[in-house]
Amino acid sequence: MSKVIKNSLLSLVVFTSFNLLSLQASAQINEEIERSFAVVSQSDFSLNNINGTVTINSWQESNIKVLANISAQTQESRDDMTINMAQHGQKVTVSTDYKENGYRQNKQSAKVDYQVWLPADSNLSDIELINGSLIIRDISGKVEAQVVNGSIKASGLSGNSAISSVNGSVDVIYNLDSTNVNNIEVETVNGSIKLYLPETINADITADTMHGNINTAFDLESKKNSFFGRNLRGKIGSGGSQVNLDSVNGSINVLKSE
Repeated sequence: MSKVIKNSLLSLVVFTSFNLLSLQASAQINEEIERSFAVVSQSDFSLNNINGTVTINSWQESNIKVLANISAQTQESRDDMTINMAQHGQKVTVSTDYKENGYRQNKQSAKVDYQVWLPADSNLSDIELINGSLIIRDISGKVEAQVVNGSIKASGLSGNSAISSVNGSVDVIYNLDSTNVNNIEVETVNGSIKLYLPETINADITADTMHGNINTAFDLESKKNSFFGRNLRGKIGSGGSQVNLDSVNGSINVLKSE
C-alpha cells in the first residue's frame, strides 16, 4: 500500500471520527406531549409560542387536542422550557414559557411545534407566535392571530378575523358561504397580503400600502397617494362588512374565493 493511500485512509478515518463526534454533540432531544380537553360549542382557545410552527385544524370531535413536539439541543435548554396547558370553563390556554436566564442563553436551541385539533366553531381568541409560521384550517369562529417572524396561511374561514404579521406574508381565504362576516382585518409590515372573499359578499373595503401595489378581482381601483404608496376605498355589492387591509412593504391582492 502506497504512502499516499495510507495517508488518505488515515485522513478519512480522522474526518469520519470527527463527524461522528460532531453529530453526537449536536444530537437533539425530542419529546412529545399530548393533552385533550372536553368542550362544548363555541369554546375559546389561545396559544402563545416563542420558537416553532403552529398548525390548527378543525375536526368533528367535541374536544380540543393539543400535540406539542419539543426539540432541544441540550437537556439544559430543554429544562429551561415549560409547556403549560390549562382549561378554565370553556377556554383552553396553551403557552410555552422559558426561564428568564435560560431563554436569554438558549432561546435558539429549544423550540416547540404545535398541532391542534378543535371543533370548527371554536374561537381562536389569542394566537401569538414570535418565531414560526402559522397555519389555520376550516375555523368558523372568530380568529385573532399575531405572528412576529413568520407567514400566516388561514383557509376555510367564515367568521370575524384580525390577523397580522410583522415579517411575513399573510394569506386568508374565506368560504364561499361566508356572507355574514362583520369585520376582517389583515395587516403586515414586511410582506404581502392575499385575501380571498366570496363573490356575493357585501363589504366596504379599505386598503393601504406604502411600498407595493393594490389589486382586486372586484372591479375596484386603487389610487396613488400624494407622496408615496397607494390606497383603495370601495364597496363590494351594497357594502356592509368592514374589510381593512394594511401593508407597509408589500402588495395587497383581494381575490374571489373558489
